Amino acid sequence: MKILALLLFFTCLLSTPSDKEEQIWVDNFESTEMSDWHGRADDFRDIYKINTTADSSYLSARSEGSDNLIIKKVNIDIAKYPYLNWKWRARTLPIEGDESEKSKCDIAASVIVVIRASKWRPQSIKYTWSTTLPKETLSESPYAFWPARTDIIVMQSGEENLGKWITEKVNVLEHYKMFYDKKKVRSKDIEAFVIMTDSDNTKSLSEADYDDIFFSKN
Repeated sequence: MKILALLLFFTCLLSTPSDKEEQIWVDNFESTEMSDWHGRADDFRDIYKINTTADSSYLSARSEGSDNLIIKKVNIDIAKYPYLNWKWRARTLPIEGDESEKSKCDIAASVIVVIRASKWRPQSIKYTWSTTLPKETLSESPYAFWPARTDIIVMQSGEENLGKWITEKVNVLEHYKMFYDKKKVRSKDIEAFVIMTDSDNTKSLSEADYDDIFFSKN
């Protein structure tokens, strides 16, 4: 998928986490710099911003007809840290958004675990807050053509929890084994993490907030 080709241009160096750590943070958005994040286009800082309250800070995304995203290079072994944890809050759903159809492929909120960062054969698992697809729907990105692959799992759907902070926890290792028909995985490093709120296909407005993203052993 073309968005993952951005990884070829990243130059940041990462330290390998110690196995003694119970969790590895992707970001808690306490810093306003966002220096480790990169966008598909230069205007990503106009779409993805850090908001600060009296209690905390979080990432806020507002897309008006945009398909921009942010991506961070990581190196995390999901065999050791299988659980992805995060909080999010959808505020505005793209009109008739449906991430399984190319013409309507817009999402209020999504987090994407990049299994393989490759220009020609990227692989990723995408967790979404869908406008129309029911919760627990399994699908595939209409933009990922073989040998590229993006599997989709719908975590939240519609307006039921709109405007509320929702805490999520998923076993990425088990999802990887399910999608790729693996019985046992001794080691598997993910290579990047993507956050995307978009609305280019529906030409509408899409808004969401994100916070406290990390991988854990349990």
